[in-house]
Amino acid sequence: MQRIVTVTALLLLSWSALAQAKPKLAIIIDDLGYDMMPREVAALPPQVSVSVIPFTEFDTAVALSALSQHREVLLHLPMQSPDGTPQEPGALTLAMTQDDISHAIREALYRVPQAVAVNNHMGSLLTEKEQPMHWVMAELKAHQLGFIDSRTTPKTVAQRIAKAHGLATNRRHVFLDHIQTRAFIDQQISLAVRQAKRRGIAVVIAHPFPVTLQTLQEALPHLQDEVELVPVSLALKH
Repeated sequence: MQRIVTVTALLLLSWSALAQAKPKLAIIIDDLGYDMMPREVAALPPQVSVSVIPFTEFDTAVALSALSQHREVLLHLPMQSPDGTPQEPGALTLAMTQDDISHAIREALYRVPQAVAVNNHMGSLLTEKEQPMHWVMAELKAHQLGFIDSRTTPKTVAQRIAKAHGLATNRRHVFLDHIQTRAFIDQQISLAVRQAKRRGIAVVIAHPFPVTLQTLQEALPHLQDEVELVPVSLALKH
C-alpha cells in the first residue's frame, strides 16, 4: 500500500512539473564572422546562441568570444543556392564529391571551434537534393553534431535526412527580421512565442542588424513570464 502511495505521489509531482514547465524559445543570431563580436550581441543573454560563417575574417575570433561568454556556437555552413545568387567562399555545391564535401566540412569546423551544431547558410538549391544531404549528414554524424534546418526553401529535405542518419535535429520555425522594422520584428517575436506555446519549443533565427539586436534587448526581459529562453542544444531532438 505504501509503495502505491509513493508511486502516485511521484506521478503527481511529475504531472505538476510538466504543467508548470514554460514553453521554450531558442534564438540563433546568424551570419556572424564578417566583423568582431558585436557588443549588442554580447549584451544579449548567454542563452542566445550564435551561428558563425566559416572562412570569414573573424570566424574563429567570434566563436572564441562567444565561448568566453558561455554562449553556444553553431557552424553556419554555406551551401549552394540557385544560379545567379552570390555564393559564399567554401560553399558546398552540387559539383562536389562526397570526399570534397567531407573535407570542406572538416575545414569549416576547424575555423569555428567547439560548435554544437550546424545550420545551413543559404543552400536553397543544395538542401533540396538528397544525395549531397546524405553526404553532409554522414559527416556531421561522424563529428557528433546536431543540425538545424534553416529552411531557406520549402522543398528542403535536410531535416528529414538528418533524422535518417540519427542526428539530433530541429528546424527553424520563425525568421525574425527578413523585414527590418521594429514593428515587424515585434510581430515576429509574438509569433515565436505562440509557436513555442504550441510546440513546446520554437527555434528562431535572427541576424545582427542594429534594429534586431535593439528590439531583442528590450523585448526579452518582458517574455520571462511566458517562455524560457534556452540555448540551441536544448532544441535538438533525436
